Amino acid sequence: MPTIFYIILIVYIISINFYGILMLYFQKKAREKGDEENISIGDSKLLLAGALGGATGIFIFMFIFKYRLKSVVLMVLMPILISINVYLTFLALTGGFVI
Repeated sequence: MPTIFYIILIVYIISINFYGILMLYFQKKAREKGDEENISIGDSKLLLAGALGGATGIFIFMFIFKYRLKSVVLMVLMPILISINVYLTFLALTGGFVI
């Protein structure tokens, strides 16, 4: 039973990071085009994806895409969310969560 839990946890973390990266990419492309109606992804959705486990992917790809590096909210909260995500993942993998 624990093996399936580890697999599900790893797949979840990879998928939520990929989802956050895609949100960042599509938001950047929409802003470059000046397409006002397609800019529906705001900071709150990026922060939610980061809080759900995708903070690492979002933070790294913010630098790769050179996107919103002057946004103080994202640049301060993403590292905090990364540390929380790493801690909770560590707890989950070491059996700190009781199922």
